[in-house]
Amino acid sequence: MKDIELWHGDCLKLMKEIPDGSVDLVVTDPPYKMTKRGKSCRPNWMPNKMGDNVFQGSVPDPAIWMGEAFRVLKEQTHFYTFCNTNDLGLYLNTAKSSGFKFHNLITIVKDTGMPNRWYYKQCELLLFFRKGKAKPINDMTSRDNIKVVMPKKSNGKLHITQKPLSLIELIVTNSSKEGEVVLDPFMGSSTTGIACLNTNR
Repeated sequence: MKDIELWHGDCLKLMKEIPDGSVDLVVTDPPYKMTKRGKSCRPNWMPNKMGDNVFQGSVPDPAIWMGEAFRVLKEQTHFYTFCNTNDLGLYLNTAKSSGFKFHNLITIVKDTGMPNRWYYKQCELLLFFRKGKAKPINDMTSRDNIKVVMPKKSNGKLHITQKPLSLIELIVTNSSKEGEVVLDPFMGSSTTGIACLNTNR
C-alpha cells in the first residue's frame, strides 16, 4: 500500500497547490446552508447560537472550490457533490459555469428523516457531473436512487453530516480504477479516505 498523506488546512488555499489535471475523481460533501433559524423545525443537534449552516464560519463559495475541482481533474473524469434543496440551483449553475457537464441527480433515501412543513425530509441529493467526454460508470446496473442506513453514534458516527461508507465505496468504485487518485476537499470524518483505502485508491 502507498503511504497516505493528509493535508490539514483551508481547502480553498490548499487546492491551489494541487497540479492541474492530476486527479482522477472528486467526491465531496461540502458545507451548505440549512433551513434558516426560526423558519422551520430546528434539528435537535444544531447548537442554539448557530445560524443557517451547521458549521462554524461561513459556507465556502462553491464557485471557488468547484473551479479548483475542475482544474485539478483530468479529462474524461467524474465529479460528485452532495447537496440539499436550498443550494440545488446554485450548485447546478455553478458547476456548469466551472466547465462541468451534468450527468445525473442521484437520490439518497435515508433511514432517518427531519420534520418539515413542506413534507418530511428523508432524502439527500448527490449531483453527478463529468469533465470532458462522457465515460460510463463501472457498474452500469447501479440505480439513481440508493437506500442507505445512516451512521449513528451507536455504530461509530464521528461527524454531524457523516455519510455511509458503503455509499461512498459505491461511488468511488463506479468512477475510478484501483491505484487512481481521489480528492475530497471537505474531509469531515474521512469516509472518502477510508473508502479509498478499502478499494485500493
